[in-house]
Order: sequence, then structure tokens, then C-alpha cells
Amino acid sequence: MNIDLELYRLFYIVAKNKNMTKASEELHISQPAISQSIKKLEDQLGGTLFLRSNKGMELTEEGKMFFDYVKGALELINNAETEFTSFKKLTKGEIKIGCSTTLTKIVLLKVIKSFHHDYPNIDIKIINELTSNLIIDLQKGKLDFVIFNESSIKESNVKLEKLLELKQGFLYNPNYYKDKIETWQDLNKYPLILQNKEANSRKYLDILALNRGVILKTKMEVVSQSLVNDFINIGLGIGFSIIELAKETYPNLCELKINRDIPNINISIACNKNINLTFASQKFLYYLKKELDKN
Repeated sequence: MNIDLELYRLFYIVAKNKNMTKASEELHISQPAISQSIKKLEDQLGGTLFLRSNKGMELTEEGKMFFDYVKGALELINNAETEFTSFKKLTKGEIKIGCSTTLTKIVLLKVIKSFHHDYPNIDIKIINELTSNLIIDLQKGKLDFVIFNESSIKESNVKLEKLLELKQGFLYNPNYYKDKIETWQDLNKYPLILQNKEANSRKYLDILALNRGVILKTKMEVVSQSLVNDFINIGLGIGFSIIELAKETYPNLCELKINRDIPNINISIACNKNINLTFASQKFLYYLKKELDKN
């Protein structure tokens, strides 16, 4: 059976009012048009819904049963419409972002603050994981988008967009070390503090070094660039990090001269081509790009 929702709504209004005149006034439809619609619905169902008399419109036993179901169905539809409106007006919703701790601090922190101020009822979840794992979750629809640095993502259902460029390089604390490094080979003469080999920034660095004929030997390997910066600051060695992040926390740190040989890295956003972004996620991306345009 082809369900005509308007016929069901009309039936509900007539049954609720038990009077054709009142139903006509509420629906802004003529009484003959209502009668035709009720007749059409009865023909589709193959039974009688109303007993018509001078007193009004009384439901048959079958009509009473049908009314109870239609009433429940229309209430569910109304609740769904109300819920949908809440999501559209951003009074309710959730955003799931895949991003490293480092990029969360550099790229997202200010955006989250301003967005939360304007839309406090939207839940924001930040998932910190390896980029490869985050992209898998994005493809499965578990994340709305992923923000990451240099990578070789080639999945066909993932849309990539460049957001900004950041400067990475080697840093040291001048209270413990001096910049006597002239070549990449010289780096291995010092204790190096790097992220672990699975991190995108480490993969990027290893490729840079190999292109210069060097395999870097690490003194310490850590999970995040924040820890790299912490260890550089206390004099444990020379580390590789995003310059902006490092100097924001420790303005005393200095760059090596060979940083001039290191190109900027691209920070990109990945979305699933096959899944439309939620209203909340669309608005968050608007805030993100607006914030980046200021810089």
C-alpha cells in the first residue's frame, strides 16, 4: 500500500474533533474536500472509519483501533521533526574529530573555545590516534573529519583539503648546547629526541634525512611533540618539533641553522566523500576556516 501521510494527518484531525466543521477550520480545507479524502482513505484501507450522523463524526471500532496507531505514529514523526530541528539549530548534536594532541593545541584549541561559547550544547569529542587508524575510522563513519600533517593518503573515498602550513625543525636549549651543526651528518653526534617511528612527523623527518644520505640515530623516542619539547627544555638533547608549538611553551629554545633546509609541512583535513557532514560539523568547519583566515 502506498502511504499518503497527509491523508493520515487529515484522518487524525477529523477523528480528534469528531466534527467536520471544526476539522475544516483547523485544516483550512473545505468540508467536501475532507469528505473526499476520508472516502479515499477508506477505499485504500477497504473498510469504514467513521459513522456519520447529525451529532458529528464517530469512529467505528476499526476506526478507533486505526486512530490509536495513527496517533502514535504522528507523535513519533512530530518528535523526529522536533529532534531534527534541534540538530539543525545546533541546540543539540555531536562532533567527532580525529587529531593529534599537538595539532589539537595548534589548530583546534581557539576554534573549540569560540565554538563552545556560541554552541554550548554541542558535544565535541577529540580522538587522538595514529593518522592511519583515524583514517580507517573516518572511512567507517566513526569520525566526522580528521586533521593531520604530512601523509600519503590515497583512499578514493577520502576528500583532502589543505588548511595551512607549519614550520618544523630542530631545537635546542642554549643553556645546554650550542649550534655547531653544519650538516645533517653532524646531528648524529648529539643526543636526538624524536617522536616514535609511527608518527607522521617522524616519517616525514626520516625521509628528509634519507634524501640527504643520513639515517638518524635517536637517543630518546617519545609519543608526542609536547614531550619532545619538554625534554629539549631540560637539556636531554636536540629535538625535532613544530617550531610554533615549542616556542609557545618554551620561548627560550633556539633553532638550528640547518632548519633553513627544511620545508614547511602541510596540515590537511580529511572528510569521507560518501557521508554528509552533520549540521554541527559543518558549522565547526566554518569556525575553523574563519580562524585560520585570521592568521
